[in-house]
Amino acid sequence: MSADNAYSRFVNWAKIILPLAALVLLSTLFLLARTTGDTTEIPFADLQEITSQQRISAPTISGVTNSGDAYQISADVAKFSQEDTDQIQIDSIAITINSATGTDIDLIAGTGEYDSAERMVALRNLVRITTTNGYVMETIGAWANLGTGDIETTGILEVRSPFGEFSAGHLSISRDESGAQQMVFNEGVRLVYEPQP
Repeated sequence: MSADNAYSRFVNWAKIILPLAALVLLSTLFLLARTTGDTTEIPFADLQEITSQQRISAPTISGVTNSGDAYQISADVAKFSQEDTDQIQIDSIAITINSATGTDIDLIAGTGEYDSAERMVALRNLVRITTTNGYVMETIGAWANLGTGDIETTGILEVRSPFGEFSAGHLSISRDESGAQQMVFNEGVRLVYEPQP
């Protein structure tokens, strides 16, 4: 008889304790879910900015300069300006100019801006210029005119060349009157000559 009473008391207590324990567990889960959050959430302001812009992933633009040099522009992301449809903001830009008669040139920059009407590209942040005749140059800004094929830096550059390292305040790559490609370094050129063995 006493065993039946003990079992009945256990069942009655279980009817009260088990639902309470379930409520505690559920409330703990909800609290943890709210405080932790989802790390992949995109803030609403960022979402609005992304959806309001026209973006292209991994774009490529190809063409030919007036002197017959083929060029190609590639990037991670291109964003069209809402104010001027000719202006395109570009992230992680790379330009290759394959010269018809001279030296091929590669340009890489963190960001850039392409003006499709003027066929001009502004390269910003760290810009690296590499040529097939052995020059590797780094600067903080440059312009590339895809109409003429001319390139011009906007800041001091450090250069590694086949004959040594040097710095200069300015570089321009263009064609002379005969159509030959030429690189001109000026504005305080300082050279460390390394004679070849």
